[in-house]
Amino acid sequence: MLPPFLIRSTIDWVRHSEKYKDSNPYTRCEDSLKLIRRLWQEEFGRLESTSLEPAVLIAYWEEFFHAEDPSPDEKDWREGLRKRSSLYDSYEEWHIWFKQNYAEVYVDNNIWKSVIMTAWANTHQYVVRYQAGNWRFVHTKSYLLTSAMWALEPHFDLVKETLRRVWTEEMRAYVAYGFRVKDEAGTLFGSVESLGFDSRQYTLYFPPKTDRDPVNLDSGAMVADIVAPIGNEWYRQLDHVIFAENFVDVTALTNRARYIFASRRRMLELLVDNDWQNAYFQAAAEGWLVEEKSIA
Repeated sequence: MLPPFLIRSTIDWVRHSEKYKDSNPYTRCEDSLKLIRRLWQEEFGRLESTSLEPAVLIAYWEEFFHAEDPSPDEKDWREGLRKRSSLYDSYEEWHIWFKQNYAEVYVDNNIWKSVIMTAWANTHQYVVRYQAGNWRFVHTKSYLLTSAMWALEPHFDLVKETLRRVWTEEMRAYVAYGFRVKDEAGTLFGSVESLGFDSRQYTLYFPPKTDRDPVNLDSGAMVADIVAPIGNEWYRQLDHVIFAENFVDVTALTNRARYIFASRRRMLELLVDNDWQNAYFQAAAEGWLVEEKSIA
């Protein structure tokens, strides 16, 4: 099972379970964390709680703010948090205001911390992440709605297997051109739409004749763009060609994956002998998909 899917599917179950219908969003967050800890140990074995807990809390409150079917209490909490947090350009000022005005219920713990941070992030185009023991804001990225996650779930194995085959071909092509690829462990708590590809970090080293710094291939982001491109409304949706009629068109998936992966590779190949501008225009002229923001 994909770790981020275990987290998000459990959160979705708690949100809709009759067992928790009379509780409130805070309590359901506590219950989600307890349940995920137990399921995680059953599925993956022991894990240091200091890293699992923030991942679960962030996922819970992200879903809280993006849920397609908020319960009445979620809707009330969500509207209130959005209204108040949007008034503060400074997170520190918002944090102070919240602690003072909710002193009767506020406790200095990670649940309230994640509530406050995610609320402010949601109204200021950020997302919250926890890395190397630190909570931080990063620029917002698109979100895969839970309905799209469940539509993708029956096809996890087939899509992963297909993409893994194409990715292996890409790694061979990089090496054949003279690049060196370093494969290391990545994040355990990635995104569902990356299908586990963000659990590895691929660092690319240019051929010796080129004095360029190594770059991160970010396979997880590329896979997410293949499987669930960003739609017109900012959210990610499953590709309508690949997943037409609830089936996977393996040919379409393979072709799109090869195009996305090879576009990145071709740009990097051109950078071996060209400056960025010339490489960019050459790749574009050859018909490759080259986005300026994605080029290292």
